[in-house]
Amino acid sequence: MIIRRLTILAVAAGLIATTLATPASATGTTTDLGVSLSLGLYTGDLAVAGGKVFVSAGDRIVVTDAQGDPAGSITGLSSVYGLAASADGASVYAALAGSNQVAEIDTATLDVERRIDLPGHPCPTSLALTGERLWVGYGCFDEFQGGFLALDLTAASPAPVAVGLGLHSAPKVVAAGGTLVAGAVTGVPADLIVYDISGPTPTWRGTIDGVTHDQSEVKDLALTSDGARVISAFDTPHKYDAWDTTTLSLVRRYGQRHEAFPTGVAISPDDAYVAGGHDWNYGVSVYDAATGAAVFSADNPAGTFVTGGIAFSGTDLYALLRGDGDQLYLWRIKDVVQP
Repeated sequence: MIIRRLTILAVAAGLIATTLATPASATGTTTDLGVSLSLGLYTGDLAVAGGKVFVSAGDRIVVTDAQGDPAGSITGLSSVYGLAASADGASVYAALAGSNQVAEIDTATLDVERRIDLPGHPCPTSLALTGERLWVGYGCFDEFQGGFLALDLTAASPAPVAVGLGLHSAPKVVAAGGTLVAGAVTGVPADLIVYDISGPTPTWRGTIDGVTHDQSEVKDLALTSDGARVISAFDTPHKYDAWDTTTLSLVRRYGQRHEAFPTGVAISPDDAYVAGGHDWNYGVSVYDAATGAAVFSADNPAGTFVTGGIAFSGTDLYALLRGDGDQLYLWRIKDVVQP
């Protein structure tokens, strides 16, 4: 394990009076996960649950403890993509694009408790969990059958209830507080499609149009805990935007328009901070969610960000990095925000 002291960049003088103090004690640790992503696989995911960090890595899930130290792995999986953790941290769900399934994993034992088949809904890649409903973005690349479906996890054999969107491939889905947002991960322009999921059946609320806002290829999305705002990371424009999920209007922007290509975005558990990862060996930035002011910035210690691989856990931030030879690293930044 390589431990590095992060260089904390000062925020612009005009913002100092309105931002919280950057936590001077924040330190970063990078852990070599001992696996590499296969050639051409540029997306990954991580979930923090049960005192562990779960990382999707091709044919397996690599597990570390909260400090980033290796704690095991879950093998025998086929093309793992998205991960989602239950609210109590007892279970992690994994989208298995290769076997067209969702796996339910016990976070204490690392056992696969069950596999849920998704007949007729191929290539599941993105997951979001609200209560006992698991939302799955599905659809194989270039087949224009992409959409999302719901699984009732209380059922012994959950039956998929699908909403077909006709997208180029599986969308990125996020859900919270009665709201679901699906974003097109391929194609130019790219829309955000918003649904009300407070009832038994998803109801279309509206679309944030990719042409109007010059958006292409969703890299990542994050919802506030009440579902009122979604933060988007598009390939273009080069920034993070906050949208009101009721009015579908742009509320705030984080970062500079031409700063770097966004690759991932996360919201802290208390909705107070937004973190973004950047491509091309750029680092991570953390912003005050209410004001948009930058409160933390650090250089990337190993390679480039893996698209979608960033998550908060309490005051800590975790990010998935790709180094030389496509080797995967877990970057933990301790106490990146104030409690």
